[in-house]
This record gives sequence, C-alpha cells and structure tokens, in this order.
Amino acid sequence: MIVFLKNGYFVGNFFGLNDSWTKIKKQMVFLSKEQILNLFKDSFEIIHFNEIEKNEKTGLGKMKHWHIYDIIAKKK
Repeated sequence: MIVFLKNGYFVGNFFGLNDSWTKIKKQMVFLSKEQILNLFKDSFEIIHFNEIEKNEKTGLGKMKHWHIYDIIAKKK
C-alpha cells in the first residue's frame, strides 16, 4: 500500500507505449500520456512532466528505444 502524506511529493517515471520493451516484457506496465495524467489529476499538482523518446543502450549495453515519462508532482 502506498500512502501519500499531505503536501508530499511523487518523483518517478513511467514507461510509455512506444518503448521497445512493450513487445518482450509482458510483465511490465506501459501507459499512454493520458493514462498517466489521469492518475494524478485529482490528488496532485504536476510540477514537472517530461516525455523522453530516444534510442540508447541499456545498462547491459544493448540498444533499445526508450519511451519514458518523468514526473514530479505535489500532493494537493
């Protein structure tokens, strides 16, 4: 269970639908921009929202297409 304190912050990221892992990582969750914004709309003020799409190596040195949303949000 995740508990968010009043005036607390969420700092994290989500994988987007265009990430190349959507084809091979069935146990992971991939979300659209609209789905992510909907998660925050009632209880958080979004301070920073950044969508990143790039081709870059993983930590293991394999190339992949990254699609990530970075978010900083303050609890209302």
